[in-house]
Amino acid sequence: MTVRELVGKYAVSSYSAYLLLVMIGLALPLVITDDFYNRIIILTFFYIMFSTSWNLLAYSGQASLGHAAFLGIGGFASTILIINGVTPVLGVFSGALAASLVGLFLGIICVRLKEWFLGLVTFGFAIIMAAVVNELSVFIEAINGILSAVGLSGNMDPHMLGGSLGIYSPDIVSRAQYYYLFFFAMVGTILASHLVIRSKIGFAFAAIRENQAEAGMMGVDITRYKLIAFMISTFMAGFAGALFAPYNYFINPEIFSIHNSFMPIIMTISGGIGTIGGPIIGALVINILWEQMGLWGMSIDRQLILGVILVLEILFLPKGLMPLIKKITDKVAGTTSRDMPL
Repeated sequence: MTVRELVGKYAVSSYSAYLLLVMIGLALPLVITDDFYNRIIILTFFYIMFSTSWNLLAYSGQASLGHAAFLGIGGFASTILIINGVTPVLGVFSGALAASLVGLFLGIICVRLKEWFLGLVTFGFAIIMAAVVNELSVFIEAINGILSAVGLSGNMDPHMLGGSLGIYSPDIVSRAQYYYLFFFAMVGTILASHLVIRSKIGFAFAAIRENQAEAGMMGVDITRYKLIAFMISTFMAGFAGALFAPYNYFINPEIFSIHNSFMPIIMTISGGIGTIGGPIIGALVINILWEQMGLWGMSIDRQLILGVILVLEILFLPKGLMPLIKKITDKVAGTTSRDMPL
């Protein structure tokens, strides 16, 4: 069988693409043993999860410029619970649920806002969260009082690390197991996104995104589905934050930074907004490029380069890299693929 025939038989199926992703992910630790590159891979898994959460919200026609708020809520809530004796599994999912509930509350308030008006509200909310958590000594004291009131130990102390107040996050698995924890969490997030987008809920999201007025006339409950999108998206973001905090050893207000809010946007747009594969491709390319430029000693320069790349992509690849990858795959396979991981 020729390469052309092989690609034509297997590469056009989204399920084959997911299976290939899983196989490569499982095999990577056997090939890459260096701790530094292992960390880059784990961060890529993390950004795929985070970007997928942002992309799902965008798929419903909504925009968030402050998605780091939900990332940070998930991280802080899970860390507070775990260091107070809650099991890691329950702590992680509780952190994600906390982010989702805050997302629901914010969504109820802002459900009538459109696109970037909602984005500006979420951007402001992320700044507010950073300011609140930055007053960490007061924050810790308040949380300790709440924990004591509900029968938990309330023994959390603020610490200094690099001049920034924050909380040390205990490991939830051994350091060697974090790779597979993030890998399977990433696979689960992608699968969940795929199932949502291909379901009745996903069709409602798409209808709202394309024409909200027509979707309403067709009987789609606009408010309900927008809130569902907000809850699922913020749950995924909180879940990513809840896993990132213990892996990073420490969580502080920097998790609410503008950088963390804009990275999933840049990655998703680069890969292909509104597609399942877009956040995967975008996170892979952008994170590896970002880390490599860091190795070259770039700081401000890499932010400038990333901005230039984003502008060029918007001008010449407005739909991201996914259509280009699909076109190349079709050409190699000699077919028109209809089941690419879009």
